[in-house]
Amino acid sequence: MADSRIVLTDRFDETVEAFRNLWPDTLFFRVHADDFLVEHAKEAVERAVLTSDREKVVVLSANFFTPIAQNKLLKILEEPPPNTHFLLLTPSKSGLLPTIRSRLPVENRLEAQVEEESGVDLAHFDLAQLFKTLQENRRIDAKKAIRLVESLAKEAMRSGRFTMDEELLAAFEQSVRLLDMGSPPNFVLTRLGVKLLEKRR
Repeated sequence: MADSRIVLTDRFDETVEAFRNLWPDTLFFRVHADDFLVEHAKEAVERAVLTSDREKVVVLSANFFTPIAQNKLLKILEEPPPNTHFLLLTPSKSGLLPTIRSRLPVENRLEAQVEEESGVDLAHFDLAQLFKTLQENRRIDAKKAIRLVESLAKEAMRSGRFTMDEELLAAFEQSVRLLDMGSPPNFVLTRLGVKLLEKRR
């Protein structure tokens, strides 16, 4: 029987196919985007409220779920229509709001991989630490900078030393997008570092 969950995966199509095989009598609707925006959340809600006698799974797959889109999904995730379940497919749960993560169990379907560490002492993060990090990464390329941002997001969340609100989650998400678009890594890391300083507990 189908049930809602967050699924960590970077192979969206294969994962959806695996669930189709697992639940062959279930109707599947999928909303996919690289960046999951408000319009995608609206489409997901419209699919969810379509009436059906059969069990229905609405698959939401994206590399990034924007905080605004996540807020738009909150109510329907909390009170789904009868016989309706949700699969949230994403490579990392660090980009999901705590309110979403608290509502759904997490299933890890990522290939086992060694998690990179940022090398940043977030337990004692201050201006000196930020300056040291920027100096150590002054020649970093965009790909490595994206991995550094992703590591920082996970470590900041695990540390419990930062207020992980929508603003900080959006800063991590925006940093990756800016690096993807060709912004200078040092500029992006400085911007993110300042935001981390603001959100220290």
